[in-house]
Amino acid sequence: ATCEEVEAVWQKVLNRNGYHKESRVGYSIGVNYPPDWGERTASLRPGETTVLQSGMCFHFQSGVWLDTIGAAVSEPFVVTDNGGERLCNAPRELIVID
Repeated sequence: ATCEEVEAVWQKVLNRNGYHKESRVGYSIGVNYPPDWGERTASLRPGETTVLQSGMCFHFQSGVWLDTIGAAVSEPFVVTDNGGERLCNAPRELIVID
């Protein structure tokens, strides 16, 4: 799979529910991928043809912000031979802030 294929799956879920995310959904992290505002890292976005390989690490940022509400899940994951594995063991629960 490529970076853009991962983003396409996320976008398909959003579109099915009437939403769309304009910005990338994640970017590479790690020793070989220092933060870079110049966008020279692998990003989970349309047009990014970098092939995912086992051991690559990414920060997944699924935030969607609308006019009156926003929601986000942000966590790192590593690419494995069988897909992806979360690098965070925080419980997955909905937190609502009024």
